[in-house]
Amino acid sequence: MKHRILLFVFLLSLLSFTSLAAQDVQYNESPMLAARVAAGELPPVAERLPSNPRVVSFDWSQIGTYGGDFRDPFVGDAFWSSQMVFWTFWKGLVTWNETYSDWMPNIAESVDVSDDARMFTFHIRPGVKWSDGVPFTADDVLFVINDIYGNPELNGGSFPSGWLKPGQEAPVAEKIDDLTFSLTFDVPYGMFLLNMAGWPGWELVTAPKHYLEQFHIAYNPDGIDELIAQTEGAEDWVSLFQAHSAVGPGTDAAVISRDVNYPTMFPWIYTQPMGTGTQFIAERNPYYYWVDAAGNQLPYIDRIVGSAYQDDQTMLVDVLAGEYDTMANTTDLQRPLFFENEATSGLSVYQLQSEGGGKVSIMFNMTHPELGSIFSERDFRIAMSYAINRDEVIDIVYFGQGEARQVSPIEDSPLYNEQLTTQYLEYNVDEANAHLDLVLPDKDGDGFRLNPATGERLTIVMTVQSGDYGLRFTDVAELLKQYYADVGIDLVVDVVDNSIWTERRNDNSMEATVFTGEGGYGITAITDPRYFVPVHGQSIWGNAWNLWYLEPNNPNAVEPPQEIKDHIALYEQVRQAPTSEQRIELMSQVLQTAADNFWVIGISSATGPYRPLSARLANVPETWVDGWNPGGPAIAFPEQWFYRPE
Repeated sequence: MKHRILLFVFLLSLLSFTSLAAQDVQYNESPMLAARVAAGELPPVAERLPSNPRVVSFDWSQIGTYGGDFRDPFVGDAFWSSQMVFWTFWKGLVTWNETYSDWMPNIAESVDVSDDARMFTFHIRPGVKWSDGVPFTADDVLFVINDIYGNPELNGGSFPSGWLKPGQEAPVAEKIDDLTFSLTFDVPYGMFLLNMAGWPGWELVTAPKHYLEQFHIAYNPDGIDELIAQTEGAEDWVSLFQAHSAVGPGTDAAVISRDVNYPTMFPWIYTQPMGTGTQFIAERNPYYYWVDAAGNQLPYIDRIVGSAYQDDQTMLVDVLAGEYDTMANTTDLQRPLFFENEATSGLSVYQLQSEGGGKVSIMFNMTHPELGSIFSERDFRIAMSYAINRDEVIDIVYFGQGEARQVSPIEDSPLYNEQLTTQYLEYNVDEANAHLDLVLPDKDGDGFRLNPATGERLTIVMTVQSGDYGLRFTDVAELLKQYYADVGIDLVVDVVDNSIWTERRNDNSMEATVFTGEGGYGITAITDPRYFVPVHGQSIWGNAWNLWYLEPNNPNAVEPPQEIKDHIALYEQVRQAPTSEQRIELMSQVLQTAADNFWVIGISSATGPYRPLSARLANVPETWVDGWNPGGPAIAFPEQWFYRPE
């Protein structure tokens, strides 16, 4: 028998999630949109909302007022670096609850789950619409499953493994009616709804069929050639589709920030892209499906205004001078500055909880065509860990905030593994050299180790993103260069923008990198296992293996050895397990294998992050779990933030 998971199940969380459908509610219009309604540009709010909108209300929140621009400065890409719009990707068919402990319905009004956790039937809110007013229906989801991921030309004939393919076969997507569809998997998939609440879930609600079908050969065979000719870089219908879609292999989610005609389900939609200027504007979505307890359509804030800077220091000066409402990717060095300048900046500092299993990770690509055989030697990785003076890194880069540890679930997680956390942390040059002598025994006249394959000095290029999420990747890498030189390893630090980093990931030319450290809080290691299993696009330690898993048609993909295949299969059992207890037991085995193999090197514990926000903002929770998987400030529900009168 199927069991229907209704909305009231989630009242156990602190979030009040109620229905206004059965009540005589007068939905209220924002002044910004009321003018457009009066001008005949939009229908009234009651016609734009679903019949049963999602109601967002908290014990500690209040009914807000409309208006204001959220001023958001950034350095880097307008989409990935300016995070207030980007983080709204975490609003899919289901979302995390406020406490980051379970999923809850969102665009889907409810979900039926079969007893064997193989079939999931979704019931979409009646009347929910894309940002251009076109209804969101089951056809939009089936378009993603069947026409994007299921298209053999887009995917090389094989539905990619990953969160939508937990077993051997692609899911079977069936439309029951316009507002009801089912996904049936070939294996039990107990993790499915939790995975959907995190980052992956955006894919199913960000490919509007009515817009993207013009770029798809199955729907527009006669018009494709003309569109190819009009699109820079497009050579065939596949590259045309990849240039315009935010969803699918070879696509770029940031296209949403450049194409103002791209319909989304997000609370704010881009109306003025960056172009050649230094500012973008995202305005309230007139068809957003959330309301407050009084029937006011959310969000309260009218616009997100992003301003680009060339460097962090100039941006920081302006932020502390009171010109902005936040600053993303703040560092430990800046923390006291925000506290000391609260009066002049107009910002309050919120202390948050981290989801991280470490501040940063160090990954040597064991699948690199030339150097992978060296990096695959466990003694090499152990040596690289012993060579790091972690206390010095923590003092210099992170200003004494943190303790030495490898990347792993934190101590109060049910997945904590002491070996994974504490091994090879000692700064010991003698131990590092002893392990390196087993792999790279020969040196040149300057004391640098020789590559056995060439007889020449081994030089490793560490590719580092300039957009470092406030984690100071470059500073860490420059210290690693010194430490590794002391044990005869020549390291070159190459700082690139995010697009170049991604290119090197895609063509498997990445030799090594410093990156983030997810996998610490609660069961995050299960939902984001990138440092423990090569099934994630940022599992650079096994880069070509994750390409094999996620993008089987990628010419740079490499079939893993059997022991890695077995490890991936064990993790797939984790995702399939129908109960939390079974998932934790199986994931503990995955983590023990990761500990025994020591694939990824960590430096420091992830200290509690902080978020500066305008002191005028109301309805901001006192704290939240901050990180990639819960969606940064998305889990703090910025849709219901509003500005107090000055």
